[in-house]
Amino acid sequence: MMQTITRRAALAAPLVLAATIPAAEAQPQETPVLRLFREWQALDDVLDALPSDISEEVLESMIDDLHALEERLLDTHSQGALDIVAKASVAARFGLSSGTDHDHLMWVEARELLGRA
Repeated sequence: MMQTITRRAALAAPLVLAATIPAAEAQPQETPVLRLFREWQALDDVLDALPSDISEEVLESMIDDLHALEERLLDTHSQGALDIVAKASVAARFGLSSGTDHDHLMWVEARELLGRA
């Protein structure tokens, strides 16, 4: 007996196939931009946690390192949408440099996409 494939079944096939992909394979590839983003994120976290009595010289040196990393990241070619999200997030420091009040939720979503929620 020959089985007829309906239009609905044909349209649902990609969804069924996508549901069978293991989670590890569904994760985005670690691109050069995302690797630089992870470095930037780690250094930014260190800067945020510094004690208030740190010397100005050490602080300025670390900030210079962060800015150099930002430049490298922003100069690296994006390979996908997540790279663009990482670049925009760094450029705007997750909304701290955007100057608008209404985009808070966008930066929350950016953090979630980048695993920083």
